[in-house]
Amino acid sequence: MRRGPVATVAPVAPIDSTYTYLVPDELADTVRPGARIEVPMGPRGRPTEAFCVDVSEGPWETTLRPVSRVLDARLLLSRTLLELGRWISRYYAAPLGPTLKAMLPAGVRGSAGLRVVRYVHVGEPLGDGKPTGPRQARVLALLADESPRRMDDLCAAAGCTPAVVRALAAAGRVRLEARREEPRESPAAPRQLEEPTFELNLDQRHAIDRILAMQSEAAFRVAVLFGVTGSGKTEVYVRAIRAAIAAGRQAIMLVPEIALTTQTVQRLSHRFERVAVLHSSMSDATRARCWSALAEHRIDLVIGTRSAVFAPCPKLGLIVVDEEQEGSFKNLAAPRYHTRDVAVKRAQLEGIPIVLGSATPSLETWHNVGRQPHFELLRLPRRVRGLPLPRVELIDMRAEHRERRGVHLLSRRLEERLAETLNRREQAVLLINRRGFASFLFCPACRTPLVCPNCSVQMVLHVTSGVAICHYCHERVVVPTRCPMAGCAGHFVRFGIGTQRVEAEIAEIFPTARVARLDSDAMHRPGDYARVLGDFEARRLDVLVGTQMVAKGLDFPFVSLVGVVTADTALAMSDFRASERTFQLVLQVAGRSGRADTGGEVVVQTFSAELPMIQRAVQHDYEGFAQAELAARRKAKLPPFTRLARIVVSDPLRTRASKAAESLARSVGDTLGKYVRGAEVFPPQPCSIERIRNQYRFEVLLRFAGGGSMLKALDVLRAAKALRAAARSIIVDVDPVALQ
Repeated sequence: MRRGPVATVAPVAPIDSTYTYLVPDELADTVRPGARIEVPMGPRGRPTEAFCVDVSEGPWETTLRPVSRVLDARLLLSRTLLELGRWISRYYAAPLGPTLKAMLPAGVRGSAGLRVVRYVHVGEPLGDGKPTGPRQARVLALLADESPRRMDDLCAAAGCTPAVVRALAAAGRVRLEARREEPRESPAAPRQLEEPTFELNLDQRHAIDRILAMQSEAAFRVAVLFGVTGSGKTEVYVRAIRAAIAAGRQAIMLVPEIALTTQTVQRLSHRFERVAVLHSSMSDATRARCWSALAEHRIDLVIGTRSAVFAPCPKLGLIVVDEEQEGSFKNLAAPRYHTRDVAVKRAQLEGIPIVLGSATPSLETWHNVGRQPHFELLRLPRRVRGLPLPRVELIDMRAEHRERRGVHLLSRRLEERLAETLNRREQAVLLINRRGFASFLFCPACRTPLVCPNCSVQMVLHVTSGVAICHYCHERVVVPTRCPMAGCAGHFVRFGIGTQRVEAEIAEIFPTARVARLDSDAMHRPGDYARVLGDFEARRLDVLVGTQMVAKGLDFPFVSLVGVVTADTALAMSDFRASERTFQLVLQVAGRSGRADTGGEVVVQTFSAELPMIQRAVQHDYEGFAQAELAARRKAKLPPFTRLARIVVSDPLRTRASKAAESLARSVGDTLGKYVRGAEVFPPQPCSIERIRNQYRFEVLLRFAGGGSMLKALDVLRAAKALRAAARSIIVDVDPVALQ
């Protein structure tokens, strides 16, 4: 038996296990928890990237392989972030190594943006080592005062070229060292910070006072900032962030969309001096530089999308999650974490407050208020400056189609309101939560739709490119002039609507209107979002047509009309959250209107005007909707009263996918039946979209009475290796936000 330092290691591989390695004496100071290392794995000792998750002094009897090397000069994961990674791995049933890797941007792991910098040290002379000239003498004299020095600085001070220094290195008088460092940046010019002159209302002051009290307590608390659209939630965030910075701390602000990040950063950059943004469209080098600046506390506030929750803030004092209800906070690649929940867990580990802001909180968050002792509800029931909520008019499109001939995407009332808005030289926002021109291409002769060859979904026509596109696998197909079915010569007919078709109809009715479209088809580069929003804010555009990205967070004072072209899109989804999404979308987009003295109005077009969630959205009645929907969820044993885990089995062969799902369901059911009470395993069934990217998909749904029983069940299933099946892919999605 031997004794010494050993490291517990999580390899960056699809292996749900950790291993023990010997820490060599020469690496004893650098192999620490959170360090990225390289270890030999497999019979041939293949070099494998891994993370050290623990180091202990202990005995061992079997032969231990040593850690090969440490990959980074600095520690990339603090103890808090490492503990957060452990929690994500356990809660979302993901291997620990890949989870820790996902917390670090690729540019940080690959040292992107760093350049090789040569340093000069005093060396040991070879032979007599005398300098051969005055320039060498000046170099040695400068090094005697300060060693080491950068090569470029030293040469500039000595008035020589690098060849002089290299000659001294050959003689042993100096030693050269190469380091990878960030390039030097010119000092940023001081910016003039702007401070608005408006006064806070009583509700805002109360909310800020409570959040500041939480910050002074330096304890974990969750403040749910529930405010109607236009109630000044952003100003509450700003004051809370400012208090954290004044106390020498840092803050993270999470937003769901890049489009929201663009406008938020532009405005907050005028309120804070040291602000950075993190999102997936940044280059690796830029992201790596931001990461380093945050770790060195050269940045006080970071604003970003999902990955910003892992920002390496050593003095973190506050986390803000804006629009916390947004489904885009859910990561759709392993580990499939929800950013809001990870942010709450990080705040708990850091012992700091977190603010969850929304005009339509998720039902999970609303359910926690009053039931969890660390949750506190802060209300902003009125708009700033006493502005009224916009008038909302509901249009039943069934009656509209009975009374008008032809196909019209805009009702007569919406056309009238849009004409009045343009005549007043004000602006309008139109929401249609579907991209493209026509969402249904259909041959009436043989009743055959145009379906994606790789997925069991219908393709969407995009007239700008002249092709039909699958919005799941992005397959592009030129629309045939005639039906390709054997023996049929019919022509395809276009049905359904999308943003392109709405844009075309507006251009036809209002040819002089300046219209722009804001969706992922029109936005090809990150700068496109900022350009369109900048043009709209500068009033170089009259009408903005977009998908749900125009519904949240954007604030334009001259928008007096908002039109919801169809409020029923989400209701077509086979998902128990469809009602919640519909309500949130209608109420959120309505809030874009009337944010200035001009007032505002909203026209909501729907084929389901009698549905309760539509009626309550029109009345701005979130609490009435939440009460009714939670009662329905409780009766149906759905979240937030239970917990769900979804296992998706996929394979190119349908029969193999089906059999694998049945085998996995039996294995999971047998294992849970032995060790866990209160767990339900539903029989496998095809996913609502059965085939995506030529993979047939079946799901096994697990339901648990609460979070504790779910965690225990997942631990048992992982230990028993019951989450495996003979199929191409197995996906475990804990707390799924969409069942497609």
